[in-house]
Amino acid sequence: MHEFAVTEGLLEIVQAEARKAGARKVSEVHVTIGELSTFVDRSIEFYFTELSRGTLAEGAELVFTTVEASAWCDLCDIEFHPDSAFVTCPECHSPVPVLSRGQELYVDSIEVG
Repeated sequence: MHEFAVTEGLLEIVQAEARKAGARKVSEVHVTIGELSTFVDRSIEFYFTELSRGTLAEGAELVFTTVEASAWCDLCDIEFHPDSAFVTCPECHSPVPVLSRGQELYVDSIEVG
């Protein structure tokens, strides 16, 4: 259900940027989602369709790009692909690697008319 609030925020960003550009219509919204984020693109798409009714973004297509997760271990000075947000370093087994990518969610770009 947290996708509802997130989608409200995405729509606000899209509308604000469209207005700044003097657009009359938003045709596409490019959204980037991290591989390990808890966001479900289909849910965001559903809520976006509902929330955008009567706005500049009504009928806009959402285009999702997934960012592969990446973690960094300061102890080993290595970067690796984690399987989850709760991971240990594959080299030293330290439980403190930092996720450097994979949890993001943002509007990358919008196409307007």
